[in-house]
Amino acid sequence: MMNMNNSPQFSLITICYNSALTIERTIKSVLGQTFKDYEYIIVDGGSNDGTLDIIKRYESSFEGRLKWKSEPDKGIYDAMNKGVLRANGIIIGIVNSDDWLDANALSWVYSKFLENGRDEDCLYCGGIVYHKNGIQREWMVNLNSFYKQTHLYVMSGIRHPATFVPAKIYKKVGLFNDKMRLSADQDFILRCFYSGVKFVEINKVLSNMAAGGLSTSGAKKAWKYSKHDRKIMLRGFNKKGLAYYWLFYSWLLRNKIKNLARFIKLYKGE
Repeated sequence: MMNMNNSPQFSLITICYNSALTIERTIKSVLGQTFKDYEYIIVDGGSNDGTLDIIKRYESSFEGRLKWKSEPDKGIYDAMNKGVLRANGIIIGIVNSDDWLDANALSWVYSKFLENGRDEDCLYCGGIVYHKNGIQREWMVNLNSFYKQTHLYVMSGIRHPATFVPAKIYKKVGLFNDKMRLSADQDFILRCFYSGVKFVEINKVLSNMAAGGLSTSGAKKAWKYSKHDRKIMLRGFNKKGLAYYWLFYSWLLRNKIKNLARFIKLYKGE
C-alpha cells in the first residue's frame, strides 16, 4: 500500500462510472492544488459515456502523477478499496467524481499534519460546502457532536469528503465494507473511533459536494440501502439481542422523525 522509500505526501482517489458531466471539475480541482506533492488515482468502473476521454485529455497535465484504470467493480466501496490498495501516499483522500476540492485543501491538511507532529494515527477532518439548486450550505467539522453520538453508532459532525486518512490507519482498521451500499464510509469512521484512532479538526472548507448522488437524493432506494447497511454495521460491531434492536429501531425512529420534519417544511413552502 505504501512505498516508504519514495512516498508522495498524498494519494487522492476518485472513483467514477459514467461521470462525463462532472468529472472534469473534479480533475481540475486536483490539478489546481497549491500543494503539489501528491499522486492522483482514478478508478473507473467501465464508463462508456466519454468519461475516459476526459481523463485521457488531462493525463499529461499531471506530469506522471495520474494513474487510472477502467474495469468493472462490485460497487462504490469496492472501487474505493481498489484505490486505497493502489495508493503509495502517506495520507489518502477520496474525492468523488461529482465533488471538488478547495485549491488549498492539501496545503491546509499538510499544515495541520506538521502541527500535529506528523502523527499518522489520526484522521484529519475539515468542512465542506454543500451545493443544491444554486444554494450553498457550509458544514464545518464538529467533533463534539461526533463524540456525543458515537454510542448510538451514527456519524454526526464529520463529512467523509473532507476527511483525510493516513495509509497506516487502513492497515490498522481495514478497508471499506463492500457489502454495504451507502454507509461504508460511516462504518469505517466509527471503526476508527472504536479502534482508538484520534481525530484532528481542521477549521477550513476542504471540499465541495454537489446534490444529486444517491446519499443526498432522499430516494426510496437510498432509504432501503441505509436500512440494509445499518443491520450490517451493527452486526459488525457485534451488537446482539436487545442492544441490536434498540440501536436499529431507535435509529429508524429518529430518521422517520427527521423525514417528517422535512416534509412539513416542504408542505409549508419553507
